[in-house]
Amino acid sequence: MEFRYELTGHGWADCRVEIGGQHAEVVASYLTDALDDLCAAVAAVLRGDPAAGASWDGEPVEFRWRLDRAGTDRLRVRVLQLADGMARRPDDEAQVLLDAECRLRTFAGAVLSELQRIDREHGEAGYRRLWLQHAFPRRRLEQLQSLLAA
Repeated sequence: MEFRYELTGHGWADCRVEIGGQHAEVVASYLTDALDDLCAAVAAVLRGDPAAGASWDGEPVEFRWRLDRAGTDRLRVRVLQLADGMARRPDDEAQVLLDAECRLRTFAGAVLSELQRIDREHGEAGYRRLWLQHAFPRRRLEQLQSLLAA
């Protein structure tokens, strides 16, 4: 399991996720608060929600993250791509970039670890400078730490 999120310039980020030999590489623009939205979805499934998701604007494409609990400790992760993010198309019209299953806590731990790395590397001011209008998702970092410690 690998999760990597890199701020690549003013208002852009690259993300790579790999689970069980499958991988997807996606981009996000500042038009969505991508990292915070994904962390909110991860926190939701950790709290027990059966499913959660996030949408990232990749200008012009849209990337959707779908997280579905699979039993008590497993998570199905799907990353979908739609050619036109403004079209509001249903998931079944999307290209599937990744559809894999792993332990829920493994996925959540990888996301938390990446948040901590980004915090160390950029700090609050550096993150805001690169991610423009969005602040570093400090609350989500703390929320994930608390949920994983339980």
